Amino acid sequence: MILRKRSIFEIALVFIVGYTFVCLYVYHLQTNYLHPTPYEFLSSVLSQSANTFDHGTVVDSKDRVNLPLIAHLYRNGTSHERIEFATSLEHTDEVRQFPVIDNYPDGDAYLPWIHDVFISHNASKVILLAQNRRRCHTGKGNEHVMKNLEPQMALFQPIHLKKSQPKDSSSSSSSSAYQISSEEDADIKETRFQCVYHLYEHGKMIHEEIVFSQYPFNYEYATWRKNMDGMYETEGKGMAQFWLSSLEFHCPLPESIKEKLHNGVQLYLDLATIKSPVREPGQWMLPEVGKKQFDVYKNWGKSLFMQPMDQSTRWENIPISLHSLVNVETSTPKEKPYKLVACTWSSAAHNRRGDAVTLTDGKERLKEWISFNIIAGFDHVVVYDNSAANTNTTNLKEVVDLFDSKHVTYIDWPCKICNNNRPAHDDPGERSSQYAAEASCRARFGPQTDWMAFLDPDEYLIPMGKYNNWKEVVNDVDVKEKRKILKFRSTRARPRVSLMEETYGYKDCPTREEAADESTPGVSSCLVPKKSETFLKTFNCEYIKSPKPERFQRAMKQLYRPDFVYSHFVHYATITASLVKRGGKVSGRNHPEDERFVDELEEGVMIHAKSTTPNEGTNRITRCVYKKTMCGVGYECPDELPFSDQNHKDGFQFDDGGNKKYCNCWINRKAEDYWIPRLEQALKKL
Repeated sequence: MILRKRSIFEIALVFIVGYTFVCLYVYHLQTNYLHPTPYEFLSSVLSQSANTFDHGTVVDSKDRVNLPLIAHLYRNGTSHERIEFATSLEHTDEVRQFPVIDNYPDGDAYLPWIHDVFISHNASKVILLAQNRRRCHTGKGNEHVMKNLEPQMALFQPIHLKKSQPKDSSSSSSSSAYQISSEEDADIKETRFQCVYHLYEHGKMIHEEIVFSQYPFNYEYATWRKNMDGMYETEGKGMAQFWLSSLEFHCPLPESIKEKLHNGVQLYLDLATIKSPVREPGQWMLPEVGKKQFDVYKNWGKSLFMQPMDQSTRWENIPISLHSLVNVETSTPKEKPYKLVACTWSSAAHNRRGDAVTLTDGKERLKEWISFNIIAGFDHVVVYDNSAANTNTTNLKEVVDLFDSKHVTYIDWPCKICNNNRPAHDDPGERSSQYAAEASCRARFGPQTDWMAFLDPDEYLIPMGKYNNWKEVVNDVDVKEKRKILKFRSTRARPRVSLMEETYGYKDCPTREEAADESTPGVSSCLVPKKSETFLKTFNCEYIKSPKPERFQRAMKQLYRPDFVYSHFVHYATITASLVKRGGKVSGRNHPEDERFVDELEEGVMIHAKSTTPNEGTNRITRCVYKKTMCGVGYECPDELPFSDQNHKDGFQFDDGGNKKYCNCWINRKAEDYWIPRLEQALKKL
């Protein structure tokens, strides 16, 4: 059969187009870390005229890319699932960029539960903060959950890599030419993630580069120093290692990326976990344990190759905000901008542990707490607003806006708590959002200050004795002692009955008629603080008179130097520079030369003005004076009345003009006569 000339021309054209496509596709595979299928590649080529690019890129009217955040999961090691979480446009006026991922995807526990991502202040690295999902539900009935989430613990365990081309090199990628090795053979030491940067300008990718993650310290070594059997528990509640609640790791920023950071560019990060089996309790990969050290080759073999990027559990298109960069060419500033920074995680409304009680006084408390900290010497206050996790009708932004931005930073933090149970519950609580906020504040603002504290808005650090400013205290400590941590014992202050007023509209409160009924003399009304009084004044009544006994150190709070404290967990400095220094003594306890409790009479004290519900004041005469149990309100004792720790639970009797009166708490006179009047003046100026 003789073909027409037109048919020959058409066949040739099809051949040329097909050959060109194959060449382009092969070239694309060789120069990209994420390998698309031929269909995906063809779709991307055909869509160029519609302003779409790699990674699902869409260019908006401002010539900026809009990339969806994607999680790639490999269930049972092979079954791939792609989950698109959100569209992550870069908002240059927002501090926090990473979208909220409360619904952590099940099935692949090697995916880090990221809460915050940002560039370090000197642009040397991108800092990532994740929470340990395995701690969310533990204890009786959750054994299978803890088992399935054991790979979360592997993320805290560093591994070593050496360059070695795998036998199966069909997936051509420079990042696949590594295998997990011993430390002696390693080219890359103490890592866990592949970090791939993508730089965009005018809607097009202009640069791509891969690096390996680094830890700020060795979590495994720190755990061993604390004399633990391992990095996790296989039985029980598994909550002992609370320094493993938050994970911090870094992706170094290459010079080739740094030199291109300027106005108009956008930076995205793909993050892939380098998988290995989780090392079980007792399997320490540390030279300090000698012959007992975990042998990588004996336990895992010599052919455990790092998976190629396109076959790895990973986050794709993590947006990296550039608005906080001052000058990427500068190193660490010679002088830090702050001496003292206070951080808090708060909400306009929130539930107490156990979710039995909802409190709605968040705005009023925050306004007062910020005002107090500013007059008490804190240079800057950082507010992590968790309101959006509890309500969609209000937040704390309007409170923060009352203050100059040089004094207060606002961070919207809508991440939910994964478990709000009480600690004694069979499934103990893990307030993941709070713990992540604390880790974020230390990592973000720690390099900018000499001292910092993470406090609740009902916790007031009161300078005492000759001190009228916390900077005076820490300056003396810096010069005379060189200690790095100041600790405050904590007791719950009681609201003074004399500064409260009756209320009748609250749940479980007696009605006005029931409270006035003389046939039931034990019934009394509920109480709420008077709106005309500050919280600090209302709660300035301690049932344990200072100095407080040692038993009240469990729920302590701390002022600490962030250049010494590498990880802090609510009440404790869990990881310090002295703890993770290699070659140190095997001891999990911090040393007296590093920390001490403050002198409550001469330096400072904490007043914990924890909110009470109205019904905690009901039937107060019966509960406080007669039964002497469950008394939640305060009756002021005279200053001169001696305090007895043995009798404080029963309260005290004193003579008042021939009449015997009951009391159960003491007023802090420095707070009452000096600080509260200054606080009231500051609030009037807002």
